[in-house]
Amino acid sequence: MTGISFKNHIQSRLDALVGLQLSIVRDALDMKMFHFGDIYLSPSGKGSVGTYALHVQCPWRIVSEGMILTGSFDRYEPPQENRELDEENNRSGTLQRARLFHILEGYDEAARSIVNSTNNFAVLSIKVDEFGGLDLSLSGGYNLQLFPSGASSEDWRFFKTGGAPHLVVEAGRAEEVE
Repeated sequence: MTGISFKNHIQSRLDALVGLQLSIVRDALDMKMFHFGDIYLSPSGKGSVGTYALHVQCPWRIVSEGMILTGSFDRYEPPQENRELDEENNRSGTLQRARLFHILEGYDEAARSIVNSTNNFAVLSIKVDEFGGLDLSLSGGYNLQLFPSGASSEDWRFFKTGGAPHLVVEAGRAEEVE
C-alpha cells in the first residue's frame, strides 16, 4: 500500500478515535502505549485498557502552545535536576513520566499506569503523512505526534482492544494483522 491509498487506509482506521479521550498511558519495555475511550478490565483479566490502543515504538512527542511538553527521549532523563532515574516509579521516575502525570493528573496504582483525570485530550482530528507519521489534535490545545524513523522495524500499531485485527505501520507500509 503506497501513496494516497496508504494514507487513506490509516486515516479510515484511526477515525474511530475522533471524539474519544486519551485515557491511559503506560510502558511495556521501550514501547509507549496510549489508550483511548472508556476504561475497562482487560479481556485477559490483567489490568485495565481503553477501548482502543495505540502502541508506539517510533519517536513521539506531546506538544502544546509551541512547546514540546514531553516525548520519547525524555524516558532517559531524570525527572528533575539532581535526581536519579527511577525506572520502577511509573508515576514520576523519569522526566517523561513526571510530565505525563503532570498534564494528565491521574495515576492508577493497581494498573501502574498514568490515567487522564482531566477534561482534555479528546481526539479532535488526525493527520497522516506519507510515511505513517501521525498528528493527533487533542482538546485543550495539545497534539500527540508520531514520527516513523526506521527502514525495517515496526513503528506503531493500532487496534480495538479485545482481539480485533491490528493495523501495523512498519517502514512506510501498513498491514492488517490478525
